[in-house]
Formats: sequence, structure tokens, C-alpha cells
Amino acid sequence: MDAVVQLLRNGFCCIKDLDLLQSTFLWDANVTAQYYDFPEPLNKTTPLEAIISALQIYVVFTGSIAGWNMFFKSFGKIRRIERLMDTRQAVRTPADNIVNASLIKEGMLALRSIFVGQNIFFISVSFFWLFANSWHVTETNWVGGLAGLIHALTVMEICLLPLLYYMWKDGKEHLEKSNKMKELAVTLEKGELSAKDLPLGSFQLVAPDWKPFWVDGVNPLDSIDSSKEAKQMEEEMSNVSKILQSFAPDTKKTDNDSNEKEAKARANKLKETASDLLSKVLVTRCEGYREIVYLVINTIAFYGYAMSIVCYYFPDEVKQPVLVQRLLFGMNNIDADWHGNFAGDLMWTIEPIIILTSPFLLQSLQREKKKTKAD
Repeated sequence: MDAVVQLLRNGFCCIKDLDLLQSTFLWDANVTAQYYDFPEPLNKTTPLEAIISALQIYVVFTGSIAGWNMFFKSFGKIRRIERLMDTRQAVRTPADNIVNASLIKEGMLALRSIFVGQNIFFISVSFFWLFANSWHVTETNWVGGLAGLIHALTVMEICLLPLLYYMWKDGKEHLEKSNKMKELAVTLEKGELSAKDLPLGSFQLVAPDWKPFWVDGVNPLDSIDSSKEAKQMEEEMSNVSKILQSFAPDTKKTDNDSNEKEAKARANKLKETASDLLSKVLVTRCEGYREIVYLVINTIAFYGYAMSIVCYYFPDEVKQPVLVQRLLFGMNNIDADWHGNFAGDLMWTIEPIIILTSPFLLQSLQREKKKTKAD
């Protein structure tokens, strides 16, 4: 739903930027006045701007709530992981290594989610000034005027900057994951898998359905049931041990490899898992490339919207430093502001199209890959 709203919001913004459909009711402020007698300068608002404003205020409410929930539940997740880590004993089995590594990884992801949640919250709240600008409120001093709008844009830019880094990091991790999947598939096909070949990253590849209870966020205000968590941990340990045992026979306390039937079943399972991994290699790599595309799109949007801020703080074109002129590509402030704003709107129109269509393309790609291997 958020992607659909983003597509509509920035799509309408592009229509406004390019002055499209001017002969339609979308540009007639009198149509808006039919529903309410707005005071100056709100009576300048056209139906097109009203539609954009509705989509902007949607972000204020849904985005701020989502950001707060991410921050709040990730904080609770951190506390739960700390409790679980305190109860861990010395490492005795490969399953202990997997569980401990997962706790550490999820703890780091929770810290990241706390930070990302804060950024999403402030970006979403800043959309209120964009909403006000659509109603020409920023022509007054009600919410800080034009300066308030620029400050809101500055907050959005600051919060977006670290998210660009995470896009790069996620893309790189997907590409590394695709290479790891290919290497692991070769090991599985040879039937030479052992516990040492299954650190957390490889374990999650061969057991993609494994989702320990500490992965989910949790309300930090919920009452703590230590006995329940201890029981859940025992169940997870047992589950991890069974998965390891099914893939790596040397994790068993007794050697059952003499059983020819079990050995054959295990070999078939390794080959099936290898085939499944190979069918996902290309998809995972494409997911990495998609993250890089998101990075490029949002970097252009970041730079485009930043040009409006630069123009505001350097209004005198004659006195602009050389660096500022280069940042604005030698354009005057009016042209730089328009081109930058349009670039941002266009990029944020393209992004939701990719978000909405890429899952279907990736699924079809994986099905085609499986069909090719089967043939």
C-alpha cells in the first residue's frame, strides 16, 4: 500500500512539475472552493494539489507510526536478546554456535532497526510541511513559513543519507550471498558437508524456513516470562540440532551412516537442497542489483531535493560561491530548484514501480530457472 501511495503521490507531483493536463479540472482552484470557502492563501489550492496533499498526510500518519513501532519493538527485541545471552552456557555443540551467532546477528539488526525507525519517524513527520505547502500554508507564517519547509526538507535529507548507506550494504550482502549459495551448492552436491561447513550464514541457506522466536520484535513493556523463554530456547536448540543432524551426519553422537537407506536418503536431500540453492542464485544476485538500483534512484532524489535547500540558503546568484554554482550545474536558482525537484519526484515515481513489479519478475525468473534445470 505504501508503494502504491508513493507512486500516486509522486506521479501527481510529476504532472504538476510538467504542467500536464492544464485543461482539466485538476488545475482549477474554483473546483476546490465548491466544497469549502477556504481563506487566503488556501483558496489557491487546486484539486491536483489537494490530491497530492492527501497522499502526503497519509505518510505523516502511517510512516510515523511505522517508524515508532520499529524503534519501540526493536528496543524490546534488544532487551530480550540480552536476557537470552545471559542464560547461555559455554559452547558444547555446533547447535550452540548457530544459536549464539543468530542472537548476535539479530541483536545487531535490532540496533540498526532502532536507528532506521528513528529516521523513518522524522522523515514521515517532515511530510507535514510538504502537506502544508500543497495548501500554500507556507506562504504564511503559520507553520514556520518557507523557512519551516526548508528545515523539514533538511531533516528529511539528513535522515535519508544513512539509509542510502544501508541500501549499498544490503545490495553488497545479497551479491555475496549469491556467491555463497553457489559455493555451498557445490559442497552439497559432492556430499561432503559437515558441521564446520554450516556456520550461521550457510545454515540459514539450507534451512530458509528456520525462524527463531528472537527474530521478531517485542513490546518492551510486556511482562517477562523467563520460564517461557527458557522453554522456547530449548525448543530452538532441539530444532537446530535436528536440522544439523539431517545435513551433517558427524553431528550425531552415534554413527548411523552404516545404514545404507538413511545414507541414500541423506544424499538425495543434499542434492535436492543444492538444486534449490542453484535455482535461487540468479534471483538473489538480481535482488542485490535491485538494491543498487534503489541506491542510485534515491541518491538522485537526495541530490535533487538538496538543490532546493542550496537555492534557499544562497538566494543571491551573483554572490554564490563557485562550489555552489557547480552543485547547481551552473543553472540559476529557479531552474536549479525546478530541475532538482522534478528529478526527485521522477525518481520516487520510478522506485515504487520497481517495488511493485520486481517480485513478480523475480518469481518468474526462479520458476524459469527451476524448469531449465529440470529439463
